[in-house]
Amino acid sequence: MFTRALLKMKSLRRFGRARRGSAAIEFAMVILPFFLLTFGLAEVAMIGFAQTSLDFAVSETARQIRTGRAQMGGVSQGEIRTQLCSQLNSFIVMTCDANLFLDVDRFNSFVDANNNNEGPIQDNQFQPVGMGYTPGAPSDIVVVRAYYRWRIMTPLLEPVFQNVGGGQRILVSTMMFRNEPYQ
Repeated sequence: MFTRALLKMKSLRRFGRARRGSAAIEFAMVILPFFLLTFGLAEVAMIGFAQTSLDFAVSETARQIRTGRAQMGGVSQGEIRTQLCSQLNSFIVMTCDANLFLDVDRFNSFVDANNNNEGPIQDNQFQPVGMGYTPGAPSDIVVVRAYYRWRIMTPLLEPVFQNVGGGQRILVSTMMFRNEPYQ
């Protein structure tokens, strides 16, 4: 009985001194946090790139409203949305069909535009109800808002990045301006 206990002690000491396989164990301990960090950084980069693309597309498309070309040319909401989508897709391929929403409103003053705080995110869901297209007349104050429904690609990071339910993040780009006095 004593010899068995001694043999067990020797085998435990030998196991404690052994270094074969320690790299595999260390790698197994580090690999999960490494991949989570890598995928998290990639997700943040993609969201940032999509947000920047949306901002650029709204800026370029809203210029037509600001200068009066959209109003004088009879450009419809669908045509403005198509132009916004083509500007958006010049940098990154984003599906606009069911994911891009456009809201163009005119206001009497900048204060009125600022006091319109009700947004489309209600009860942790995106509600695109009430979005319209009113580009205004010369010297009117106009707010152009574009919303893009971005699908989070990394399931483990959905709770961190989503701002609505269903593993989605709503990207928003807003531009407020006074129309030029075109005639």
